[in-house]
Amino acid sequence: MMIVRAANGKKHAAVILALTGRVMRVALKDTDDVMECKLVNQTWISEDCEPVTFEFPLGVFEAIGIMPPGPGSPSYK
Repeated sequence: MMIVRAANGKKHAAVILALTGRVMRVALKDTDDVMECKLVNQTWISEDCEPVTFEFPLGVFEAIGIMPPGPGSPSYK
């Protein structure tokens, strides 16, 4: 799970479907759409030719056991 943030500030929950070279395809939550983004000069660009960023909430990685919980996490000991 990740957050796709558009240049206009809109955010969408999404999952990566494919990442091949400089092209990433993501499924947006609550839509039937697949978004394709391309990496151009170290900036991800959407199909609408707008820059987008991707955020990966640490809680998701903690929940599936990829990384140990950190301070502030409900399961931190």
